[in-house]
Amino acid sequence: MWTHPPPDPPDHPIIRAYHSLKHSISELTSLPPSTIDIILPSVTTAATTLTLIYVYRNYLKRYPDANSLPPHFFRRKGLYGKVVSVGDADNFRIYHTPGGRLMGWGWFPGRRVPESRKELKGQTLHVRIAGVDAPECAHFGKPSQPHSTESLNYLTALLTSRYVRAYLLRRDQYERVVCSVSMRRKGILGLLGFKHDLGLLMLRDGMAQVYEGTYGIEFGRREGMESKYRAAEEEARAKKVGIWGLKGVYESPGQYKARFGGKEGPFTPSAPVPPEKAAGEKVKGKRGVSSAAVVTDVKNSNSTRGRKRKAPVVTVVRVVKQRKPATAEKKK
Repeated sequence: MWTHPPPDPPDHPIIRAYHSLKHSISELTSLPPSTIDIILPSVTTAATTLTLIYVYRNYLKRYPDANSLPPHFFRRKGLYGKVVSVGDADNFRIYHTPGGRLMGWGWFPGRRVPESRKELKGQTLHVRIAGVDAPECAHFGKPSQPHSTESLNYLTALLTSRYVRAYLLRRDQYERVVCSVSMRRKGILGLLGFKHDLGLLMLRDGMAQVYEGTYGIEFGRREGMESKYRAAEEEARAKKVGIWGLKGVYESPGQYKARFGGKEGPFTPSAPVPPEKAAGEKVKGKRGVSSAAVVTDVKNSNSTRGRKRKAPVVTVVRVVKQRKPATAEKKK
């Protein structure tokens, strides 16, 4: 029994809103106020926790490489990061820095971008610029294309130690992420939020051409970018800047790749060689297989519905040339 009346609750806007909400819920659900005092904080805590998890996974979590990217990110999200290396004239590597400087990257202790190769190993995203194709540098024993060094130096000077935003489009066959890349302009325009499209910038300066592949062509997340890319290429071609100012017959990167083909792999015969032609016949092989190796038999198992197909059995016979018997008399 109260000897004195209970003290009035403090007159605060948040407390008044809470009691008003509790009273409304009690009228709608016929629950006692004591039960609502238990349920309401629990629901609020759970909703806040789920919201924080969603914000962390979509905006604050750092993704170290292409394999760690969630599938629903492609064509929906863009990653902000610092360029740490430029490998070729149309691709580079970034270190994902979610939130940028607002989240302490570059100035807060423990939020620095590594610089050594050992620290960066397995911690960067390999980005392929969408919609453009630059001259190929020397790789795997193949010669470099004309103007490849100039295009590489151009991209290196443009991107080294710069922060860019890469909008994810798809993953290519080389485990790279094809992205539409934008970078902040320098000066007052950059402070106002104006940005450059990296692919469009390279086309205008004649450092690349529009990608001419037949599969998986990407021109960015916005509509109409293909027409802008082709118009920029025609403008650079008319001005004869960059690759369009080269003398002689121009070979595009696509024609260069078709001329040299892909990487060499293990020799795989396209058809069995008849036994009667096997003796003394040489088969042109590739790395790891002797040029004198001849395939004599290929047995394919009959595939039936509901059963697993067996791998074809390939029998390789090495043909050894027999030496002629030495004659007793030497020719004079």
